[in-house]
Parts: sequence; C-alpha cells; structure tokens
Amino acid sequence: MPSSSSDDGSIRLDRPDRPGAATWATPQRLRRRLAARLRGVHDESGSSIIEFIMLAVLLMIPVVYFLIGVSTVQAATYAGVGAADQAAKIYASGGETSSGERARRAEVAARSVLQGYGIEASRASVSRSCPTGGCDAAGDVVTYDVEIRVPVPLFSRLGSWEATLASVSSTSAQVQEG
Repeated sequence: MPSSSSDDGSIRLDRPDRPGAATWATPQRLRRRLAARLRGVHDESGSSIIEFIMLAVLLMIPVVYFLIGVSTVQAATYAGVGAADQAAKIYASGGETSSGERARRAEVAARSVLQGYGIEASRASVSRSCPTGGCDAAGDVVTYDVEIRVPVPLFSRLGSWEATLASVSSTSAQVQEG
C-alpha cells in the first residue's frame, strides 16, 4: 500500500481496492488498532459456542441412548401382548382341528407377531398351559405365555455373549369354544 506522511505525524494510506480513497492513520490510532488485534489473540469470544456444543453432545448421547432403550422395552412389551393374545385366540377358536394342529397354528401366529415387531425367535419363548388340566373340551381355559429377552440397544451381541436389557412377559387366556 503506498503511503505518505504529513507534518503532524499522521500517515496517509492509499487504498488500492478503492481508487481515490485514502485513510489517515495517526500513530495513536495505529497503536490502538495493533493493541486490539493483539488482544483478539487471547480473547475467548466464540469459546462459549464450542463449550455448548461439547456439553450438548455429552449430555444428549446418554439421553438418546436411554430413550432408545425404553423404546426397545416398550416395543417388546407390545410384541409380547400381541403374540400371546393371537396365539390364545387361534388355539381357542380352532374348531374341529386336532389339538396338535391348533397348537402349531398358535405357535406360527405368535412367531409371526414377534417377527412383525422385529423380535428374533431366539430371544422369545412361547408356552401354552391349561389351568383346568385339559385344553380340548368346550369351556376349558387356554393360556399362552410369551417371554421376551430384550437386547441392549446397539450392543446386543458382544462375541458369543448376548446382552439382555430386560425380560418382559405377557399372558393371555381364552375359553375353548365348543
């Protein structure tokens, strides 16, 4: 930048980016500008944004992980209720088919509901019981129990170990039609 000086010690700086414009800078003004720029090196403005982002990330990751875990348990609960209810209904309304055929259909229905919720067959157990002793006579109560081992979100399998967050179970009972 071309410059020139005057009698009072001020320096005229020509601005090549704006032809015809010139800036008069006094030594005091130059010192103030230099001091302001040097202070800017140690200035902490803008660090609050970085601190906010770091704290938000550190706090949000556990909160989001907790919500994913709660959602996984809730989905498994809904799957268990649906699977037990469908299995009991299908077995109780089997009509004239044999007990073995009704049990097979009920098992398939329960597995289908579990699959619809994304529950692996290896993580669920479906069992049938008849509290009155028999399941085939009209008026007998048929009970289906579904137990699901809910995997830990994002880390369900670590090598050969299967991590379980919780176990949920559901029971549904239906009266055998006659």
